[in-house]
Amino acid sequence: MPHIRVRGLPLEDLESVSDLLVETLAELTDTPNSHFTLEYQASTFFAVGGASPAYPFIEILWFDRGAAIKAKVAQAVDDLFRPLIEPGQDITTLFTDINKADYFENGAHF
Repeated sequence: MPHIRVRGLPLEDLESVSDLLVETLAELTDTPNSHFTLEYQASTFFAVGGASPAYPFIEILWFDRGAAIKAKVAQAVDDLFRPLIEPGQDITTLFTDINKADYFENGAHF
């Protein structure tokens, strides 16, 4: 934990920044690199009228680290992905705080 899901970005682009992404977030959160998982989700976006161009959507599932750390992580994500996309395109970072009471690993409560 943390678990990072990325969609709306070509796989090759994610691969090109994956090491730096994990290293940067590990430093900001004071969490070992080995605790991170990174998931690529191929997806198709739709809007009224059919398929729509994708934009990077980064979802971070983790134990709450407070608003200040969230803001730093969101900015780091934006800084890292911004050079990979068209000017003016949005990047969305969504945090899902996991309640430790709801977290089990290998069948055991964490």
